[in-house]
Amino acid sequence: MVRWSLRSKLVTLVALALLPVLGLAAWQSKLQEESVISQRVAALGSVSDVAVARYASLFEASRRLLTAACADESVEQSASAEPSSATAGRCGGYLSKLLAAYPGQYSTALVTDDQGVARCASDAKALGMSFADRDVFQRAQLAKGLIVGDTIASRMTQHAIIPIAVPIIRDGTFRGMCAVGIRLRALAQMAAQGEGAGGTAVAVVDGSGAALGGDAMALRRLPVPARLVEALTGGQSTFSDSGQDGSLYEFRVRPVGGNALFVVVSAPVGTDSLSLAGIWAGFFLVVLASIAVLLVIWFGADRWCVRPLRYIQDFADKVARGEHITLSPRQPWSPEMASVGAGVTAMAEAISSREAALRANLEQRDHMLREIHHRVKNNLQMISSLLNLQAGEIRSPRIRRFFGDAQNRVLTLSILHRHLYERSSWSLVDFQQFISDLVRQISVGRARGDQPAPRFHIRAPIMAVGPDTAIPIGLIVTEAVSIALTHDFSRAATPEIRIETSERGEEVQLVIEDNGVARDDGAAIPDGKGGFALTLIRGLAMQLGGEVTIERKPEGGNRVIVVFPTPAADEPVNA
Repeated sequence: MVRWSLRSKLVTLVALALLPVLGLAAWQSKLQEESVISQRVAALGSVSDVAVARYASLFEASRRLLTAACADESVEQSASAEPSSATAGRCGGYLSKLLAAYPGQYSTALVTDDQGVARCASDAKALGMSFADRDVFQRAQLAKGLIVGDTIASRMTQHAIIPIAVPIIRDGTFRGMCAVGIRLRALAQMAAQGEGAGGTAVAVVDGSGAALGGDAMALRRLPVPARLVEALTGGQSTFSDSGQDGSLYEFRVRPVGGNALFVVVSAPVGTDSLSLAGIWAGFFLVVLASIAVLLVIWFGADRWCVRPLRYIQDFADKVARGEHITLSPRQPWSPEMASVGAGVTAMAEAISSREAALRANLEQRDHMLREIHHRVKNNLQMISSLLNLQAGEIRSPRIRRFFGDAQNRVLTLSILHRHLYERSSWSLVDFQQFISDLVRQISVGRARGDQPAPRFHIRAPIMAVGPDTAIPIGLIVTEAVSIALTHDFSRAATPEIRIETSERGEEVQLVIEDNGVARDDGAAIPDGKGGFALTLIRGLAMQLGGEVTIERKPEGGNRVIVVFPTPAADEPVNA
């Protein structure tokens, strides 16, 4: 689990307290941003609506013009297979005079008979031409009102036009049509006239993305024709892209004249970006101010809280290590920290005085323990010497061997106490060194001149054990080695006694074996209950909480295997 420092918790709490302020500032900036964007969208929409309305007004004026022209008597009479030249002349003059009032807006006005042949026209070149293949004529044959055709190329001029026509009907029969062509360029110039609000500009393009109308600024803002065609074919009414001048604009596309022309309204995005940056500037200032507050709290807490506490911690660690130092900070502390420092100083002085008293008591205890172990060792050696003197007066070899066994047991305890007072720890002995010294003392007392002395191979892990473990193991080794030393090693190529101890997980295995041959007068029989030595080994193994196995090897000699739990870590404390 992650532990937070005081400084981190303090900064976190202040940051949480500042979150509502940051949230309100962000919310206000977001509302202003949405207002700016909505104003831009509204400006694009209103300008495009105005441009479309201009087209609608031109189209409505053209419809009224055509309706009034077709109602003239000369125009109506010319709609026949063979109108008189006078009628055709009056009709053509009327139409020419009528179109002259609107220069540049219309292409040609004409009147056809029921077969689609032009019988009257404002341009004499149109007379006699057949328009029966035109869509507008075919639709006029079936209609009763105004017809608007598709964009076509004029046969009399090089301009593209949108034809509109009115059918001429007499006695319920179609007699011809009266038609006029509105020039696309005139329509584009009408729709793109003027500049909109909010820096918007209007241009008119055709279906191929080519510009047809608009001022120079509006034309520079247009994207490349391929991008316009993509937007037109994809039905994108609003999109953002770079204009031909390299600036970023937002475009609004509206169709006019069916799908022949499109009004493109552009508004610069760069200006809005600057305004949006200005809107969010307040929020960023609040963020910077919050960061400044957090930094001040962070470094202030470090200066007035963390550093003094760290110094107090270092002071306490040095006092715990036994160093004699004085609490003397480099910089003056606040009254609260000075009070804490005074308390820590008083506690350190009390701890030092108590440690001095405890150290004196421990030294006295160590001296007493050393003296006790030394005297116990001397007393045990005295008992061993008395037993040795007593054994010298015994003539029976069997009883003398019993005295030797008892002497070895006392010697084991004596060696243990010698190891206890020679080590710095009064409750632990070096297991390997203890076994080595024990075997050396036993072998010296049991040496025989009539046979080779066996070599001892001792292998034990380097570990420290308490008396509760060392005494039973030492006695087991004493009994097992004493039994082995009674064997005959004259037949062995290499007489030896092996003592091996190994750790196996949570257990310790002690193996004592020899390669001698048991004598008839002193051999213990492992398969039976055995004598006192074997009974003692079994009892000591039970005291260790383990099990013992005693077996005779086929080639000669005995093997004693003791398995007991690994001594607990707190054994020395309980010893």
